[in-house]
Amino acid sequence: MSRPRIIMRQIREVLRLSLSERRSIREISQACSLPKSTVSDYVKRAKQAGLSWPLREDLDDDGLESLLFGANTPPVHAKPMPDLGYLHRELKRPHMTLMLLWL
Repeated sequence: MSRPRIIMRQIREVLRLSLSERRSIREISQACSLPKSTVSDYVKRAKQAGLSWPLREDLDDDGLESLLFGANTPPVHAKPMPDLGYLHRELKRPHMTLMLLWL
């Protein structure tokens, strides 16, 4: 299970301390009260996105989020959902069980 994302103000502070102040992951973690793994992940994402400090003036929170985390795409289900109406009708038949429908 993934952790929830922190607020953009904290992400900007992590980026400022990392890119401008050249602080270590441990120092940033203590200063922002965040896990070291989270700080490391955000710094790595910023380097991959080619960000530098100060950030561009036109870069708002949504733009920064899309640069760091990419587009938010809905998950694609590998298996199609079963036709629940069909299952309901079939289960009304005499001697029909879920096991038989699975087979």
